[in-house]
Amino acid sequence: MNRLMLNAARCTACGLCSAVCGLDVITCNGDTSPTIHPAAFCNECGHCIAICPRSALSYRDGDPGAFAPLPPHNITADQMASFLLGKRSCRVYANRPVEKSVLAELIEVARTAPTAINCQERAFIVVTDPDQIAQLCQVVVQHTRSILALLKLATGKLGALLLPPETYQHLRHVRADFTVALRHWKNKRDVFFHNAPCLIFFAGIRQDPVGRDHALLAMTYLMLYAETMGLGTCINGYAQAAAKQLTKLLDVPQAHAIYGAITLGYARHTYRKQVYRKPALVVGQE
Repeated sequence: MNRLMLNAARCTACGLCSAVCGLDVITCNGDTSPTIHPAAFCNECGHCIAICPRSALSYRDGDPGAFAPLPPHNITADQMASFLLGKRSCRVYANRPVEKSVLAELIEVARTAPTAINCQERAFIVVTDPDQIAQLCQVVVQHTRSILALLKLATGKLGALLLPPETYQHLRHVRADFTVALRHWKNKRDVFFHNAPCLIFFAGIRQDPVGRDHALLAMTYLMLYAETMGLGTCINGYAQAAAKQLTKLLDVPQAHAIYGAITLGYARHTYRKQVYRKPALVVGQE
């Protein structure tokens, strides 16, 4: 039994609700009100309620405030392109904590990122305690040392013979990155977490084939929204590589696995130009 309800007195039989329903919960009846099939599976994506011009649809026991009207979009294509092209990874943060209200607002937006069948199954693990960040950093450093030892073997003479050229070159780049990071760490400079005041880990359901996608989509939403608030972010590959080790120190919900990690804080610098990126590899377009 699904929770969808129709107020026939408000309905004008426009057919929009059935047009956007992907699960045959709503059937259009021409000039009369549509039929709601109570036994049909509804994943409560909300499309039918959001598109109805007369607010004729609702969820039984649902929160009406969850479907607040949206103002018209006023971002032009040029403005969006400029915003996206100007997004830079932040590795230098101001000595300023990120307010709890700001973190709450970021997650409020990130939680709306798409999920398969609207399952909304993901978790956000926020770390702002300096001592805990330092502890996590130590784990990441140790894991990086372990991986570097393997990379040295993989990028030796035998690796050059056995690995595809692209893989071999990529591993050489990773080896160089890890070597530099550990050298800086030895000299008391943190290039792992960049002295960021906040870390956020993104987790998805471990057994879900698209659990990783759910986590990373939320991460993308949060990073882009953070940019509009004067915050800088950086995807942290060191932490993502050490996810299993970090899970032992974090309050990761049961059945979840960490798939994404970022540093977060107020950016100290502003970039004024877009940067070079390789041309897109496009297949099938003439």
